[in-house]
Amino acid sequence: MKKSMWTIVILIFLSIHSFGVSRIEVKDVWVREVPPASSVTAVYMVIENKGNEDDRLIEVKTDVSNNAVIHNTLVDEKGIAKMEKFEYINIPSGKSVELKPSGSHIMLIGLNKSLKAGDKIELDLKFEKFGIIKARAQVKGMQSH
Repeated sequence: MKKSMWTIVILIFLSIHSFGVSRIEVKDVWVREVPPASSVTAVYMVIENKGNEDDRLIEVKTDVSNNAVIHNTLVDEKGIAKMEKFEYINIPSGKSVELKPSGSHIMLIGLNKSLKAGDKIELDLKFEKFGIIKARAQVKGMQSH
């Protein structure tokens, strides 16, 4: 009798704990190849929140650059594009957010090695609620997307 009561208590705790949680999945992660003399590149991906609570991408780390910064490309009324640093990217529950060229992306600044098409790099993506997801990004040629 005691075993079944503990089982019920554990099941109730697990169902309460899992209610209101983000469930983040990251896919289609890629990095743009740049000329060897370049010290910056961009990372793109699709982030899905399959949970029922909003979350935020708040930090990115990699060992291939000195810094990884969340950016968005903005075009002013004259059609001039510029990049703006963001502190985070909102990932609404039940939605996907695409980081893509000419939109939100991750800038890798201070590359410490040349990235060639076909290479792979490791990224740590830190979400406010979900925690850290380790992702592997494929380096794609300069003509990609």
